[in-house]
Amino acid sequence: MRNLFTNLVALCALIGLSACDRDNQRQGEIYLPEGDAAKGAMHFVSLGCVSCHSVIGAELPEPAEAGPVRVLLGSRTGPKPRMTYGHLVTSIVNPSHKLSARYRRDEVSQEGESLMTFYNDVLTVTQLTDLVAFLQAHYEKADRPGYKYPTYTYQADDDSENADSQ
Repeated sequence: MRNLFTNLVALCALIGLSACDRDNQRQGEIYLPEGDAAKGAMHFVSLGCVSCHSVIGAELPEPAEAGPVRVLLGSRTGPKPRMTYGHLVTSIVNPSHKLSARYRRDEVSQEGESLMTFYNDVLTVTQLTDLVAFLQAHYEKADRPGYKYPTYTYQADDDSENADSQ
Protein backbone atom coordinates (compact mmCIF):
# COMPACT_ATOMS: atom_id res chain seq x y z
CA MET A 1 0.00 0.00 0.00
CA ARG A 2 2.82 2.34 0.89
CA ASN A 3 4.52 1.61 -2.48
CA LEU A 4 1.30 2.50 -4.35
CA PHE A 5 1.04 5.78 -2.41
CA THR A 6 4.69 6.64 -3.17
CA ASN A 7 4.20 5.92 -6.88
CA LEU A 8 1.03 8.05 -6.94
CA VAL A 9 2.82 10.99 -5.28
CA ALA A 10 5.73 10.67 -7.73
CA LEU A 11 3.32 10.60 -10.68
CA CYS A 12 1.51 13.72 -9.43
CA ALA A 13 4.86 15.48 -8.96
CA LEU A 14 5.91 14.63 -12.53
CA ILE A 15 2.61 15.90 -13.92
CA GLY A 16 2.95 19.07 -11.87
CA LEU A 17 6.52 19.67 -13.03
CA SER A 18 5.64 19.11 -16.68
CA ALA A 19 2.82 21.65 -16.34
CA CYS A 20 5.40 24.22 -15.21
CA ASP A 21 7.46 23.83 -18.38
CA ARG A 22 8.09 27.30 -19.80
CA ASP A 23 7.55 26.10 -23.38
CA ASN A 24 3.95 25.24 -22.47
CA GLN A 25 3.42 28.84 -21.33
CA ARG A 26 4.68 30.43 -24.55
CA GLN A 27 2.16 31.90 -26.89
CA GLY A 28 2.38 33.47 -30.29
CA GLU A 29 5.43 31.71 -31.67
CA ILE A 30 5.13 30.50 -35.23
CA TYR A 31 7.72 28.46 -37.08
CA LEU A 32 6.86 28.54 -40.76
CA PRO A 33 9.41 27.78 -43.49
CA GLU A 34 11.45 30.75 -44.69
CA GLY A 35 9.92 32.73 -47.50
CA ASP A 36 11.35 34.47 -50.55
CA ALA A 37 10.99 38.26 -50.26
CA ALA A 38 11.31 38.87 -54.03
CA LYS A 39 8.50 36.41 -54.72
CA GLY A 40 6.54 37.99 -51.85
CA ALA A 41 6.71 41.36 -53.62
CA MET A 42 5.35 39.71 -56.78
CA HIS A 43 2.51 38.09 -54.79
CA PHE A 44 1.79 41.46 -53.14
CA VAL A 45 1.14 42.87 -56.62
CA SER A 46 -0.57 39.83 -58.21
CA LEU A 47 -2.99 39.34 -55.29
CA GLY A 48 -4.00 43.00 -55.51
CA CYS A 49 -2.57 44.06 -52.14
CA VAL A 50 -1.22 47.21 -53.85
CA SER A 51 -4.80 48.38 -54.37
CA CYS A 52 -5.14 49.22 -50.68
CA HIS A 53 -1.57 49.07 -49.28
CA SER A 54 1.68 50.90 -49.87
CA VAL A 55 4.89 49.71 -48.25
CA ILE A 56 7.54 52.12 -46.99
CA GLY A 57 10.77 51.61 -48.94
CA ALA A 58 9.29 49.20 -51.50
CA GLU A 59 9.13 50.03 -55.17
CA LEU A 60 5.74 48.73 -56.25
CA PRO A 61 3.64 49.55 -59.31
CA GLU A 62 0.67 51.86 -58.98
CA PRO A 63 -2.58 49.92 -58.76
CA ALA A 64 -4.94 49.87 -61.73
CA GLU A 65 -7.80 50.43 -59.31
CA ALA A 66 -7.42 51.95 -55.85
CA GLY A 67 -9.26 50.60 -52.80
CA PRO A 68 -11.30 52.68 -50.35
CA VAL A 69 -8.23 53.80 -48.36
CA ARG A 70 -4.44 53.49 -48.76
CA VAL A 71 -3.03 51.73 -45.70
CA LEU A 72 0.68 52.38 -45.20
CA LEU A 73 2.79 49.40 -44.11
CA GLY A 74 6.36 49.35 -42.81
CA SER A 75 8.32 51.16 -40.11
CA ARG A 76 7.90 54.91 -40.04
CA THR A 77 10.06 57.69 -38.64
CA GLY A 78 9.42 58.47 -35.00
CA PRO A 79 8.06 55.77 -32.70
CA LYS A 80 8.39 52.49 -34.57
CA PRO A 81 5.44 50.11 -34.53
CA ARG A 82 6.38 46.87 -32.82
CA MET A 83 5.45 44.49 -35.61
CA THR A 84 6.65 40.95 -35.02
CA TYR A 85 6.82 38.01 -37.41
CA GLY A 86 3.73 36.58 -35.73
CA HIS A 87 1.88 39.90 -36.10
CA LEU A 88 2.59 39.91 -39.84
CA VAL A 89 1.29 36.37 -40.28
CA THR A 90 -1.80 37.17 -38.19
CA SER A 91 -2.45 40.38 -40.12
CA ILE A 92 -2.61 38.41 -43.36
CA VAL A 93 -4.63 35.38 -42.23
CA ASN A 94 -6.87 37.25 -39.76
CA PRO A 95 -7.03 40.92 -40.84
CA SER A 96 -9.88 41.68 -38.42
CA HIS A 97 -7.74 40.67 -35.42
CA LYS A 98 -6.49 44.22 -34.90
CA LEU A 99 -7.48 47.23 -36.97
CA SER A 100 -5.05 50.13 -37.31
CA ALA A 101 -5.77 53.03 -34.98
CA ARG A 102 -4.33 55.50 -37.55
CA TYR A 103 -7.43 55.23 -39.73
CA ARG A 104 -11.08 55.93 -39.03
CA ARG A 105 -12.94 52.70 -38.31
CA ASP A 106 -15.35 53.24 -41.20
CA GLU A 107 -12.39 53.54 -43.58
CA VAL A 108 -10.91 50.15 -42.72
CA SER A 109 -13.86 48.11 -41.43
CA GLN A 110 -17.51 47.39 -41.79
CA GLU A 111 -19.44 46.10 -38.78
CA GLY A 112 -16.13 45.52 -36.97
CA GLU A 113 -14.68 43.33 -39.73
CA SER A 114 -11.68 44.44 -41.80
CA LEU A 115 -12.36 45.48 -45.38
CA MET A 116 -9.29 43.50 -46.42
CA THR A 117 -10.07 40.64 -48.77
CA PHE A 118 -10.04 37.28 -47.00
CA TYR A 119 -7.37 35.26 -48.84
CA ASN A 120 -7.22 32.14 -46.65
CA ASP A 121 -9.00 29.92 -49.19
CA VAL A 122 -6.76 30.94 -52.10
CA LEU A 123 -3.40 31.77 -50.51
CA THR A 124 -0.89 28.92 -50.33
CA VAL A 125 1.46 28.55 -47.37
CA THR A 126 4.35 29.30 -49.73
CA GLN A 127 2.69 32.55 -50.83
CA LEU A 128 2.04 33.43 -47.17
CA THR A 129 5.67 32.86 -46.17
CA ASP A 130 6.86 34.83 -49.22
CA LEU A 131 4.54 37.74 -48.37
CA VAL A 132 5.71 37.76 -44.76
CA ALA A 133 9.37 37.69 -45.88
CA PHE A 134 8.69 40.68 -48.15
CA LEU A 135 6.87 42.64 -45.43
CA GLN A 136 9.26 41.83 -42.60
CA ALA A 137 12.08 43.40 -44.60
CA HIS A 138 10.21 46.70 -44.19
CA TYR A 139 9.67 46.52 -40.43
CA GLU A 140 12.51 47.01 -37.97
CA LYS A 141 11.18 44.69 -35.27
CA ALA A 142 9.81 41.89 -37.46
CA ASP A 143 12.72 39.48 -37.19
CA ARG A 144 11.88 35.87 -37.92
CA PRO A 145 12.03 33.74 -34.75
CA GLY A 146 15.40 32.08 -34.34
CA TYR A 147 14.45 28.52 -35.09
CA LYS A 148 16.56 25.93 -36.82
CA TYR A 149 14.62 23.12 -38.40
CA PRO A 150 16.08 19.71 -37.50
CA THR A 151 17.47 17.61 -40.32
CA TYR A 152 16.29 14.07 -40.54
CA THR A 153 18.19 11.26 -42.21
CA TYR A 154 16.48 8.18 -43.51
CA GLN A 155 17.87 4.83 -42.45
CA ALA A 156 16.28 1.77 -43.98
CA ASP A 157 15.53 -1.19 -41.72
CA ASP A 158 17.69 -4.25 -42.25
CA ASP A 159 14.53 -6.26 -43.04
CA SER A 160 13.50 -3.92 -45.87
CA GLU A 161 17.02 -4.06 -47.37
CA ASN A 162 16.96 -7.84 -47.26
CA ALA A 163 13.51 -7.94 -48.85
CA ASP A 164 14.68 -5.67 -51.70
CA SER A 165 17.74 -7.78 -52.43
CA GLN A 166 15.77 -11.05 -52.69
